[in-house]
Amino acid sequence: MTTPARRQYLRLKKQHQDAVMLFRMGDFYETFDDDARTLSRELDIALTSRSAGQGKRIPLAGIPYHALDSYLARLIKKGYKVAICEQVSDPALSKGIVDREVVRVVTPGTVIEDSLLDNKANNYLAAAYSDGDDAGIAYVDITTSEFATSQFPAEYLDVELARLSPAELLVSEADNPPEVESSVTVTTVEPEMFHREWAKDTLLDHFGVASLEAYGCENLPLAIRAAGAVVEYISRTQKTALSQIT
Repeated sequence: MTTPARRQYLRLKKQHQDAVMLFRMGDFYETFDDDARTLSRELDIALTSRSAGQGKRIPLAGIPYHALDSYLARLIKKGYKVAICEQVSDPALSKGIVDREVVRVVTPGTVIEDSLLDNKANNYLAAAYSDGDDAGIAYVDITTSEFATSQFPAEYLDVELARLSPAELLVSEADNPPEVESSVTVTTVEPEMFHREWAKDTLLDHFGVASLEAYGCENLPLAIRAAGAVVEYISRTQKTALSQIT
């Protein structure tokens, strides 16, 4: 049988399989298994191992909690998503293992730390959706709350993406991604995030309105799809930033 901490880690990691998970253990953020190999390779950190019970050992690599920003910046610049798992109960008061939960998933388009940002440029998270004839784009800078969406002929999609130069672009995993600069991290998400009615309901719920008419996109279905995907993605990765998007 695995240890309680190992079971806790595996349960949380299962929810964030596409991210490197930093698992807080005391004064360190630890990584395990493939995440440990990734951390060791990308950050030139020693790869060790620890017991997982029943005589088994698993790969381990860790960083001091007070040095998080510097290591986080290096991972994000390499295009990784990072799930930050914190201790959410007091170890001194916990009976058994400490409660932990993922409090935030940091991606290239959802960075909020000043130390990780270029203060001379926007850090856009964008989404794009095309039906072949037309295309919709939505983009947000969660550090400034700038949020916009538009719809136009599909032939201009590459030009618009080049103009925006987003840090991260969301596209449906069912579609071929558009041509973008190598500096743009392309993140594929499930097609349902771009479903028209689902995206519209996401926006209505977020803004607390009955219609999108006041936002100028009521009759722009592709723009709605893109905007809904952006809002849902922020909701999934951030715990507090979503309330700033109005």
